[in-house]
Amino acid sequence: MKKTDSKKNTATSAAKKTAPVATKNKSTTKTSSTTSLNDAKIAIVDIQALVNQTPSVLALRAEQQKNSSIIQSWVNDRNRELSQIADQNARASISQQYQIELNKRQQLLQSQYALKVQAIDAELSKLISDVATSKKLDYVFAKGMVVFGGTDITADVAKLLKK
Repeated sequence: MKKTDSKKNTATSAAKKTAPVATKNKSTTKTSSTTSLNDAKIAIVDIQALVNQTPSVLALRAEQQKNSSIIQSWVNDRNRELSQIADQNARASISQQYQIELNKRQQLLQSQYALKVQAIDAELSKLISDVATSKKLDYVFAKGMVVFGGTDITADVAKLLKK
C-alpha cells in the first residue's frame, strides 16, 4: 500500500501515517513486523508549492474572484433597489427575499467550489502516487510532517502538472 499525503488529511489520517503499516511493492511484499522505517524508501512533497502552481487551482482562484465580484454587484444592485422603496414593511419583505436568494447563490457557489477542490485534490494525489510508484517509494509525506530526511519529489510532481 502506497502512503500519500494531501493537504486536507484529517488528524486520524495523520496519526495513521506515523505508525508502521504494511507496504506492498511490485517486487516484494513487506509487513510492519519485518520492515522498519529505516528500510523504507521515504519521500517528501511540498503540497503547498504544488497547489500554488497547479493550473486548475489558478483557474479556480480566478473563477472565485469573478464570482465574488458578480455576487457583490448583485448585492449592490439589490441595495439600490431597496433604498428606493419607501414602505418599511415592503422593504423588509423584499429584503428578506433578497437574503434568501443571496444565500441560495452562495450555497450553490460553495458546493461547486467544493467539488472542484475535491477534483484538484484527487488530481494531485494521483500525480504524487504516480511519481511514488515510478520511483518505487514506500511512503510519501507532506514536507511539513518530516523534520529530516526523505527524497523531495516536489519537482517531479510539478513536471507532471505542467503536462
